[in-house]
Amino acid sequence: MIDYFINNFSDYIWIAIILIAMIPSLEGRIALPFALSLSNFGIEEIPVIVAFLCTFVGSIIPCLPVIVLCRAVKKRSSGFLYDKIISRLKFNNSEIEKINKKNTSIKKMFLLGGFVAIPLPLTGVWTGSLIAGFSSLKLWQSFLSICIGSLISCIIILCACLLFGDSVIYLLIISLIMLIITIISNIFLRRKA
Repeated sequence: MIDYFINNFSDYIWIAIILIAMIPSLEGRIALPFALSLSNFGIEEIPVIVAFLCTFVGSIIPCLPVIVLCRAVKKRSSGFLYDKIISRLKFNNSEIEKINKKNTSIKKMFLLGGFVAIPLPLTGVWTGSLIAGFSSLKLWQSFLSICIGSLISCIIILCACLLFGDSVIYLLIISLIMLIITIISNIFLRRKA
């Protein structure tokens, strides 16, 4: 995958960073270490702030379309279809219920933003947008919460990348391994259920 982005986007690597950040489960966890480890792949390094901004912008691009699509499904579907979709998203169902049970919009926004801010697989902008789409938050509240959560997540990842310095490639490898383990464990858990 990395070779594809390097071979096809070597002149405009910032586009590759934005595209990687837009992919579900990869998002900033993979895009930022990739952007900061470009010298290991024989490509000229880009400034840290450009890498950070490309990653942040790329990660929040899918936010509004996913929220709007989920709300359209919720609004236009019958109760059966909505319940079937929610039951398929077992991981998100508990989060949706948690967010909807809180009293104030501010608490809901903090919960959603905090969920997105955790830089682990399946806690990013895509999952947060799914949760926001099925919750009772207003569109601007959902978007603001997810943007702040994504910003915090990108800052945490940037700090980890800067802390490890020359070992950013290892952060990229560790992130990919965590993603693969999460996907495999989810597949096994669904087969057992």
